[in-house]
Amino acid sequence: MEQTLGRSLFLAHRAVHDELDRRLYEHDASVWNWVLLREAANANGASQRELADLMRIEPPTLVRHLDKLAEEGLVERRPDPDDRRVLRVAVTRAGRKRLAQLHGVVHEMDAELRRLLPARDVAVLRRALTRIHEHFTEEVVSGHA
Repeated sequence: MEQTLGRSLFLAHRAVHDELDRRLYEHDASVWNWVLLREAANANGASQRELADLMRIEPPTLVRHLDKLAEEGLVERRPDPDDRRVLRVAVTRAGRKRLAQLHGVVHEMDAELRRLLPARDVAVLRRALTRIHEHFTEEVVSGHA
């Protein structure tokens, strides 16, 4: 029986995720560290809940990762000036430096992935993955999931 497309997609995702995690581990980091730093830097002072939503994880899971990054001095939690119950996440100067280092590892792996396929296949894959993501994201947003 032929493997389902969803299973193939999962296995490819898992292999890339695990390899990226292994490479980041060599720099005392993880995929979660990189994703959280990237999202926090891009979101520019988002609340913890907003970051959890962006990363599509539960807030308690985010807090665990934030605690580790805060201990390392890579992020700071700051009270929202309008609502003291809300904590805003800011990436520190050290966090931005660390993010740049981790981006280097990620971009090396991206280049390796791109070398595996002809440029045309890379373009087709990017479009296909975007279409899949948008399809299922639209279902979640519209309440059909």
